[in-house]
Amino acid sequence: MFDEIQRLRDCTALARLLAHYADRGAADRLVWQDRVMEWDSLEPVELVKFHGELLAHAWLEMNVGFAKGKGPGVMASCYRITSAGQRALKQAAHSDEDAEDVFLDQRIFSKSDAADAA
Repeated sequence: MFDEIQRLRDCTALARLLAHYADRGAADRLVWQDRVMEWDSLEPVELVKFHGELLAHAWLEMNVGFAKGKGPGVMASCYRITSAGQRALKQAAHSDEDAEDVFLDQRIFSKSDAADAA
């Protein structure tokens, strides 16, 4: 079985790219961010694959209808991190055991919130 959180832990370039979008969206997650077009020593094809992977895991959301170019080589207002992406970064920062504890704590917290609302 494929463990996407472990993949995020193992692939520092992927984690750094997701963290970049998290940092950009820290003030307001709903604001669309410009697409990263160049990243360290990555070839453009690798960067495309990383963006595709982040989209496939629903860690990034793509603004298909309103993305616009600012000029050659720039895609403005193209991506933003999702709640799932923020959660994945937090889980990847913890060990496997810690991640399980965080998951269980979230489930317990969610159940208690639901009980309080009822």
